[in-house]
Amino acid sequence: MFKRLTILSIALLLGLSACSNDDDDKKEASIKEESKIILSAKGIGTLNADSSFNMHQVTLAFGNYNVVEELNYHTGTPYPVIRIADGVKNLMTIIPDASQQNIYSVIVEDNLISNSLGHHLGTPYKTVYAKKVEQCQAGSEDMLGKALCYAPNTPNIIYVFHGKSGSSVDGKLPSTEDLQEWSLESIIWRPKSK
Repeated sequence: MFKRLTILSIALLLGLSACSNDDDDKKEASIKEESKIILSAKGIGTLNADSSFNMHQVTLAFGNYNVVEELNYHTGTPYPVIRIADGVKNLMTIIPDASQQNIYSVIVEDNLISNSLGHHLGTPYKTVYAKKVEQCQAGSEDMLGKALCYAPNTPNIIYVFHGKSGSSVDGKLPSTEDLQEWSLESIIWRPKSK
């Protein structure tokens, strides 16, 4: 009888611990869903046109992630950027204006940042614009070989497309046919000018 109770108790405890792990997994998924960062014309998460380029403010806004200030270089001149990462995966990069006081732009580099317009990184050009040639320009410098296009009906969000065929380094857009197959590589949000 004692042996049967012990086996029954162990089985009951194992069943309860499995339920507990399931509950923990559900709670963790719920926390991640609640902390999801959303990109819209107004901003990214709590960042908006009134946010300043400030490490403390950005850390408060994205405290669930790794927030690091780094130096980048443009023509040999250093300037700071703030990177937000999930472990080693870079989510976005915040670039300051010339005064380094305000945000000039934010480059979204991962689908952990949801796009309120519904397009995720990897989406083909033809899906976003449905064979319509949008207001695009060829990238230069760091964006050479890419196409920068305004997001549909959103003048402060720029979609950066890249493709295998038709890409060139001469600063020209590919043919319309080639562009249709390019995919969304990153998204640039810029605060509206005040």
